[in-house]
Amino acid sequence: MSRNNAIVMRYDSPDIQARRDIVYLHGRGGTEREGGFPSPLFGRANVRSYRGPLSQGAGFAWFENAGIGVALPESLSGETAKVGDWIAADTGRRLPWLCGFSNGAAMAASLLLAKPGAYSGLIMIAGCFAVEDGDLPENGLADKPVLFCRGSFDNVIPRWKFEQAEAYLAGPSGARASFLPYEGGHELPLPIKAAVQAWLGAEAG
Repeated sequence: MSRNNAIVMRYDSPDIQARRDIVYLHGRGGTEREGGFPSPLFGRANVRSYRGPLSQGAGFAWFENAGIGVALPESLSGETAKVGDWIAADTGRRLPWLCGFSNGAAMAASLLLAKPGAYSGLIMIAGCFAVEDGDLPENGLADKPVLFCRGSFDNVIPRWKFEQAEAYLAGPSGARASFLPYEGGHELPLPIKAAVQAWLGAEAG
């Protein structure tokens, strides 16, 4: 059953003036407590980490899958609307940036596609778009900054799903896309900290 109420953990730096607000979405089977781990990627930021609405083993997920890397359309649509409402109800000080890992990256991408004006941009780590090719809209991310991070040894997400995401971001999406490959597998890669912070600094100031 899908939970209706938002559960969020905040990782703010009260002693340091934050430059941006980040909404972080964990991977399948994770929890909102995962948000503390990638926080160093974001530099001087206030981070809000949400819990997925669906139970998944010992943790949580963002939507039901029809297969690896592909969501059940009705689940993705319904959960995207719900999570979007959670975020909109707690907007923070600035238009938030979305960041997700794996299943959370797919949800973050779905949120940006659904309401691009509600977010500053997107960081996808070890994730993909959880839809088929025909469901990715032309200019769906027009002029939105997107950073796509992919591990060279990631064998959890099917290669064709990574290739689908890269092709869409580089072309029909209309996004201002950047691509960050890294040495690693399906994991949160802290060694890319400097590169992510540099990208955020260039895009967000």
